[in-house]
Amino acid sequence: MSPWPLIGTAIAVMFLHAPASALVGGWKFSWSDEFSGPAIDTSVWGYESGYSIRNQELENYTNRPENSRIDNGNLLIQALRDNWNGHEYSSASRRTMKKKSWLYGKFEMRAQIDIRLGSWPAWWWLPNIGGWPKGGEIDMMEFYQGKCLFNVMDGNGKWQSPTRTVSSLDGSLWADNFHVWTWEWDSTRIDLSLDGVLINHYPLANADGTGPGGGNPFRQPGYMLVNQAIGGINGGDPSATAFPINYRIDWIRVHTWSNETAYTLTVNGGVGSGPYIPGTQASITALMPSAGQMFDKWVVISGGPTIDSMSAASATLTMPAGDASVTATYKTQGNMVIRSVSSMHGFPNGDFNQAVEIYNVNGMLVKKTVLKIAAINKKSLAGLAPGAYFVQVSGGGPKAGNGPIKMLHPEVLEGCMR
Repeated sequence: MSPWPLIGTAIAVMFLHAPASALVGGWKFSWSDEFSGPAIDTSVWGYESGYSIRNQELENYTNRPENSRIDNGNLLIQALRDNWNGHEYSSASRRTMKKKSWLYGKFEMRAQIDIRLGSWPAWWWLPNIGGWPKGGEIDMMEFYQGKCLFNVMDGNGKWQSPTRTVSSLDGSLWADNFHVWTWEWDSTRIDLSLDGVLINHYPLANADGTGPGGGNPFRQPGYMLVNQAIGGINGGDPSATAFPINYRIDWIRVHTWSNETAYTLTVNGGVGSGPYIPGTQASITALMPSAGQMFDKWVVISGGPTIDSMSAASATLTMPAGDASVTATYKTQGNMVIRSVSSMHGFPNGDFNQAVEIYNVNGMLVKKTVLKIAAINKKSLAGLAPGAYFVQVSGGGPKAGNGPIKMLHPEVLEGCMR
């Protein structure tokens, strides 16, 4: 999938200003967790605890902050190789069971997942009653061994499971970015989408008679789970993978259907199109930029909606009383986000320390540190957000020059300057 949006604001002229056309029924904001507080909301999120709970997995699920916590406005679920409590791997599984449940709606999650071998993250649904498999299962997001899965399983254990390989989604570039998984669910259908593209359409009638008491398992309420499994029957062998493995969730948002008058929102180059009730909040998220590009800003094409942050790739739009259209625009990404400050003393093997200032792609200083060139201190950049970084060194030592460095995880810096 390569749905690269056009670049620049001039594309606004390409879209016609259609007259507002009222609809009967649309989405209305119901609930969200933005993960912006100081700690996980335990009134919503419980946890699983124990070793190898299912699928012969290798992790020990814990409630420790080392494995799940709020981190820079994200829910961070972090798998560690720490030999905790007698087991090599620890991780977390958070769930809303017996705390919060839903029957029908539009559910969205913006998240970034680790695609390396052994990683098995998921966002899924189980029923309040009926058990497994009779109560059914929905896997809105699941990943293992190079593929994303979009699963629906009826009460007889029959699966409908289309997949998308990460290579078809642009591989490591895809994994370096956050994405939006969407689940639309009503009394007739389940639709599972990735970044606005429908992957699995499941007619609920397919599951008639398979649920508890001969009913339909998907016409009853259930709860969400978000977890980071390791290894097991599907995750792959994690023994050669550098830890930690991080699963970051920016937000989870829920809209419910209302039969009030609604209007159409069109999001060009992004996710969030659909019918919405005036005054409700809709999530709009720009699609992944192509290599060398970065999100610039939102441009309002028609309808005059209010957007909480025009410069945020993931923003909230307040729906007006009329059709509305917005467009995500992009610009060339600067390649000077790690800047040399000074060169320090050398070493007998030709390495040397280089003081640098590290900037994010928006030009903001995020860290000052010292790199040991060639033999880079991998922990010196701990705490930086994952992403593509580039370094420029100006004189002062035998390794001076330009060369790309790619950070796959906050604690691991790959490559070296040449």
